[in-house]
Amino acid sequence: MKLRKILAVTVCAALAAVTISACGGSSGGSSGGSSGGSGATNAAPAASGKTQILTFGTADSTGTLYPVGAAIASVINDNVPGVKVNVETSKGSPANCTNVQAGEIELGLATGDVARDAVEGKGNFEGQACPDLRCIAATFPSISGWMALRSSGLTMVHDLDGKNISIGPEASATETAALAAIAACGITPAETTNLGIGDASEEVGDGMRDANHAFAGQPIGGQLSVAQTKDCVFLGYTDDELEKIVTGNPSYYKTVIPAGTYPGQDADVPTFGVKCVVIVRADMDEEMVYNFTKQIATHTTDLGNAHQALLSMADPDFVCNDLPIELHPGAKRYYEEAGMLK
Repeated sequence: MKLRKILAVTVCAALAAVTISACGGSSGGSSGGSSGGSGATNAAPAASGKTQILTFGTADSTGTLYPVGAAIASVINDNVPGVKVNVETSKGSPANCTNVQAGEIELGLATGDVARDAVEGKGNFEGQACPDLRCIAATFPSISGWMALRSSGLTMVHDLDGKNISIGPEASATETAALAAIAACGITPAETTNLGIGDASEEVGDGMRDANHAFAGQPIGGQLSVAQTKDCVFLGYTDDELEKIVTGNPSYYKTVIPAGTYPGQDADVPTFGVKCVVIVRADMDEEMVYNFTKQIATHTTDLGNAHQALLSMADPDFVCNDLPIELHPGAKRYYEEAGMLK
């Protein structure tokens, strides 16, 4: 069965799992709940003949983390016997870090800046560090993207001074990046709200909000959906603004939204990004993580076909070098054997 078809089945199964969980059932994880769990399972292989169910935390289904998680889960489910990875929506990177640390989910996706802060107990994680997080692979770059209607006359992020904007869900990586951008640009919006990417994009398209921020793999589903029916523009940063942003956060780097990513976008948009990584606990079974890593690393073409954001995984250097947190021993062993680590 082709990966695209399997991906569709995986997404449907994941949505069903979320519905069951909401009705009082359990798939082994939380939709971005608190870190009040009693501790982590080491996710050792299940007894012979039994399938071990693991939960993979992602984010809002209108962003990039959810379909990316579904694609990765599909590769694991098709190629690693004895496990079934269910994909789950969540409140995003911070919740995934907290929930992996607490053992409420076994795998998660997180932007590099949030994962680093979680391990080091900085920023939103002050007093609640997640020291047991480890990385399996970098999957795609989350890229800062501000969308507005072309009729607004806005062209740059610093034009948002005095405007009504959405900066992403509260305590999300999207909000963190938006606040860094606002500070670097020296602007004071008239109003900031915390909406999901899909809802905020629709409000921009309907003229209810001046702009919204997203921080995900390009193209971002919620923004693309609106840009396909409305004449939209994506706001850029000056080089000085980008320099301030990347200097203030070692996980960020300068990049662009390539021309043609969205309808009517005929030029590159200068912006910044961060690697998004798969995280697990340090005590997850080493052989299991080795097998996960091997299958992810050897199916990068399939992953890129499943979602455009995952095309970055075709570069072995992107996948396993210059990561924001320490590799899990199982992942490190595979990359060393494959000659991928610098």
